Amino acid sequence: MRLEGEPVVAARMLLLNEVRFEPDAVYELERPLLLLPGDEVHRHGQRVVVRRAVGRVESPAGHWEPWCWDWRLL
Repeated sequence: MRLEGEPVVAARMLLLNEVRFEPDAVYELERPLLLLPGDEVHRHGQRVVVRRAVGRVESPAGHWEPWCWDWRLL
């Protein structure tokens, strides 16, 4: 589900800013997040989980793949 440009709120934030974001990880947020093109949004009842790709690296097969996820808390 993509809702670009809409603010969304999730139940809680699992990681602090100092923690390195792992490839393909999904994190939950407790503050509004302005969605950007390419963001993935998953709704689970009252909970909303957003996944965002912030960088891409070329794999050995020659494909460009996301390497980490980042959150922009407002």
